[in-house]
Amino acid sequence: MINFVIITAMKTTRKTKKQPQTQGSRRIAPWVFILIGLGLMLYGAWGFLTQSRSQPTTTVGNSAGIPYPEVERIALEDAKRAYDEGSAVFLDVRPASAYAASHIPGALNIPVNELPQRINELDPSRLIITYCT
Repeated sequence: MINFVIITAMKTTRKTKKQPQTQGSRRIAPWVFILIGLGLMLYGAWGFLTQSRSQPTTTVGNSAGIPYPEVERIALEDAKRAYDEGSAVFLDVRPASAYAASHIPGALNIPVNELPQRINELDPSRLIITYCT
């Protein structure tokens, strides 16, 4: 009779030890993945929000954000008048593929990265109006 009790106790002990471990690990695993997923989503949202705030926005006429502020700017009306009179050279500094897609009629295309080598193609006595968009 003593042997029967010991065997029963051992079986009961084994069952009780294994049962909480498998049930507990099954209950914890989904929460771990949910918490990791939420953490990644919050990190991504934080990165998106801080990136959009750090990029400066410029408005037309605000020289603080304009590159090469020492270069003279021309008003749209004056550029249109020079185009109509034919008194200016319009220089498209975009890549050739963008120029082929659309450009101001009569404009020259010298991509900005080729400009130092091809500067002699321009007449320095004429008004040169560059554009890139």
